[in-house]
Amino acid sequence: MSNQSVGLAPRVLAMAIDGALMFAASALLMWAFYGHPIAHWDDVRPGSLAINWALPLLVCVVFWTWQGATPGKLVAGIKVVDAETGRNPSPPQALLRWFGYFISAIPLFAGFLWARVDAQGRAWHDRLSRTAVIRSRPAPADGEGLLIGYIASHWRGEQSLARSYWLNHVLLMWPVAAGAQGLMAWIATKSDGLQGVAIAVLLCWPLLLIIETWSTVGAWRSVRGYVDAGGSFLVSGLARLALLAALAQILISLCFGLIGNFGQFWKLARGIDPIGNVRMAVSEDGRTLRLNGPIGVGDARRLAALLEASPTVRMFEVASPGGRLTEAERIVDLVRRRGASTRAVGDCQSACTLVFLAGAKRQLMPGAQLGFHRASTGTYNPAFDEIANQELARTYRRMDLPEDYIHKTLSTPPHRMWYPTSEDLVRHALILPPPKTLDVALPEGDKPGHAAPLSDYVDALRASDAWFQLDKRFPGLIDAASVRMRDAHLALAGSPQAVDAAQMAAQDALAPYVREMLLNGSTDLRRRYLQVLRAQLAAAQALGRDTCQAWLSGSPVPRRLMPPEAMAWETNWLTESAAEPVPTRARAATPTALELEVVSRTVGGTAAGIFSRLWTDQPGGGAQTCERAAQVLDQVQRTPIAPRELAERVMFQTVR
Repeated sequence: MSNQSVGLAPRVLAMAIDGALMFAASALLMWAFYGHPIAHWDDVRPGSLAINWALPLLVCVVFWTWQGATPGKLVAGIKVVDAETGRNPSPPQALLRWFGYFISAIPLFAGFLWARVDAQGRAWHDRLSRTAVIRSRPAPADGEGLLIGYIASHWRGEQSLARSYWLNHVLLMWPVAAGAQGLMAWIATKSDGLQGVAIAVLLCWPLLLIIETWSTVGAWRSVRGYVDAGGSFLVSGLARLALLAALAQILISLCFGLIGNFGQFWKLARGIDPIGNVRMAVSEDGRTLRLNGPIGVGDARRLAALLEASPTVRMFEVASPGGRLTEAERIVDLVRRRGASTRAVGDCQSACTLVFLAGAKRQLMPGAQLGFHRASTGTYNPAFDEIANQELARTYRRMDLPEDYIHKTLSTPPHRMWYPTSEDLVRHALILPPPKTLDVALPEGDKPGHAAPLSDYVDALRASDAWFQLDKRFPGLIDAASVRMRDAHLALAGSPQAVDAAQMAAQDALAPYVREMLLNGSTDLRRRYLQVLRAQLAAAQALGRDTCQAWLSGSPVPRRLMPPEAMAWETNWLTESAAEPVPTRARAATPTALELEVVSRTVGGTAAGIFSRLWTDQPGGGAQTCERAAQVLDQVQRTPIAPRELAERVMFQTVR
């Protein structure tokens, strides 16, 4: 061991290397634990204290007592020893030296600079811990700096296998590779400073390849020296296998991470988000804001400006394949501050689900789905993917997503999508339950006694799967029904009858279309509706003779008194019927004389037209009794198949 005095330059180099290594480790661990890489000075969270204070202390104490040097000092060719014995410092000395660093640093690093004027080249923390810093190898030749000399000796394979592999390859390549892959992971999950990060990625990867080539070649050459010196063939073989594996991992990440996404990085470096940006539009009445498309960089800022100019927005309609998580989280804050509701009008996937879950009330429109899957950093590094997904899980927990949903999300690969059913979403109270009957939740006006805008009535009807499917079958139905609903609601505003009147008015607009489906639909369609009628007839009879007679005569009032189960069955029938193929020909509204004769002989003369007044917008008297209607239903069920099909149709036709 040489006792050549150590100047200030080797110490500074060693501290710079150690600082860079510790910063990389701290940033990665802080991101893994808390979702952000940098800690503040006043951060007293247990994990932050362990990462930023306990870990550096432990590393320094262990390396000083074990090797006499931290990784930075090993590179600089210096080591810490006991000033009296020349041996590695004891643990108490190493611990005291660590705390002495603070004493040397507080007065503008005067304690470190003291080594420049001290007769023995010792700093304050050296004096405090009775240690000294000496050279662990001879000073470099004239004209060759400390770092250049170290780089050259490794490249030539002149260093030991242990130092070449563990220090120059593992300890050096780990933070460099982790840093490059961490930048790529940042791009995949964040939106802060993406332009600068993308530029750093494009610059880091060539540097990473240069460093990887240097570290691998030098370590590979040192294996040869290790074998020539009588080293174990097993150890040398394992070392070479490890070097090849590390090189393969870097090349895979390069090919699939950088080269495969080079176009995206290049766009980001030029200030263009390659995934695009969400399209925003405020409805004509200023109450609804529609978000459609991927959530990209700057969308939250654009949305904030749009909301500033649109103070009446209370509903967000979303349809998006996802995008930047950080940007979505900022949009979440905007939605929550506004106290608005959310409505998915198309597939809402990945980051879009965060925006949807931010709504005070959440509604899934017919045909829309929520899609969840794991986050992917694009680095093919499971550690970074796990960090990103832990951050995703924390975000979803803040959104009160159930734990089983979070587990299912993290179990779904990034290239797939998990769509929970509407029933399951309702069960977990993540969305409002859809209407079970044709009744819908009526919108409220901004002021008492004022009706809401017509668009709110349209939205209320569109939220019902039955109305949605019926409107697809009969375009314009919802528009017509919403006009009638709003007019009736406004006419009786403040009255207890306003809700029933509005619901009946909308269903009056539907009446002729139901009759059309009953007359022109398939035999199976009518037969299933007769089962619905049997249940409704029983419910109407239970309400009293007069009420039942009014229902059979076509009055909409008794329908409001029936049990929800009976009306829900009819609503399901309407939904299924609307999805059936449109008939190629229309049947006559009245039966022929021959058809009446056949029905009269098989079922009875009163069967024809017995249900013809149901679903009419102009109800009237003259219908048969409910008792007779029940008898007809029983007789039809016992009729042979051919005349039965005719009777089932004629019962709904008008008899003149």
